[in-house]
Amino acid sequence: MASARDAWIDEARSADLVAYARTLSPRLHRSTGEWTGPCPGCRGRDRFAISIAKNVWRCRGGGGDPIGGDVIALVRHVEGCDFFTACEILTGRPRPGAEPETEEQRTARRAARAAREAERERERAAQEAASARFREWERTKLWDLWEAAADLTAGDPATAYLARRGLTAPPGARLRCAFAHPYFAHGGQGAAVIHEGPALLAAIRGPDGRFAGLHATWIDLAQPDGKLVLADAATGEILPARKARGSVGGGRIELVRHPSPVRLVLGEGVETVLSAWRALSALRPDFVTGAAFWAGISLGNIAGRAADRIAHPTLTQTDSLGRVRRLSVGGSEPHPEPGPMIPLPASVTELWLCGDGDSDRFTTAHALERARRRYRAAHPDLAAHIAWAAEGQDFNDMLMGAAA
Repeated sequence: MASARDAWIDEARSADLVAYARTLSPRLHRSTGEWTGPCPGCRGRDRFAISIAKNVWRCRGGGGDPIGGDVIALVRHVEGCDFFTACEILTGRPRPGAEPETEEQRTARRAARAAREAERERERAAQEAASARFREWERTKLWDLWEAAADLTAGDPATAYLARRGLTAPPGARLRCAFAHPYFAHGGQGAAVIHEGPALLAAIRGPDGRFAGLHATWIDLAQPDGKLVLADAATGEILPARKARGSVGGGRIELVRHPSPVRLVLGEGVETVLSAWRALSALRPDFVTGAAFWAGISLGNIAGRAADRIAHPTLTQTDSLGRVRRLSVGGSEPHPEPGPMIPLPASVTELWLCGDGDSDRFTTAHALERARRRYRAAHPDLAAHIAWAAEGQDFNDMLMGAAA
């Protein structure tokens, strides 16, 4: 027969782990099989998770190995207390046969918890200040590179690169040509430059309207598609010919600028959006009048985070144990805290989101629908639409095909 103490421990262990965690960390949100978000103990962002199936938690914070366990372990993590004190907190009763926690002990425990939280807040503030200093350092360096680049002119490599795709730069587009743009092995101060060469530069404008970074496409007109082919010296892996640096979140590249646009066409890449502008200018000049065309840099930047993860119907991935599982992708519902948002001009009444047909349709469709819902929630009177390229093609493929 279980002792009174064992029954008391079992009662504590049966407490609702999710309810306790959400009381202390209201921003936890549910995804497929998990609750994730800020840790109730260390307050670190996006490092805490509760497995619904296993009813255990895990935190990757603290600068050491991950920690976790059941609800009793979480109370100990939050309160900095011993096992029995955690059980007392969960049951509301002292351990059978033991003296209850005194008021002095309770006050000392709460004071120690407050001191820990204050220290964590000081550390978080110091980290954010250091991050802000680095972002401003990076922004200044990128601005210098932008200022050193030249406006697009006939015969320069960037103009030739666009022409190969049937594209031209609209008047006022935030595009320039750099003749010797550095390609860094990795971001950060002191990173090695592994290539310098011509590049099409696009200025990224942040949510506050300031210059926030650069998007670069390195050019090699000897290649069939005009893009640089650069291999990693150590691995031989072909590195991306396009890179964005700076503060990308909520940023956009303004390609067709308008002081008070009625409609906005928003797509991922520069070439996608320029292709839509070029085609619509020929086929629907009435649509282009009063419209702005922006590149959102990436689908994730346009759509924001998802409230949940869903299983892909066909794609799979192999985990670290060799098990083949369905690939998990973001769903259609925006996260309560989706991240920085590309701001719409107040004059915009129509939003058109461009969907490339050569990307995975299932994943892209959910992301674009998430973006549509996100903007409709922020602008209830907005008419938000999704325009798709033909299956298996992007908008530039369609433009080039029509010109052939």
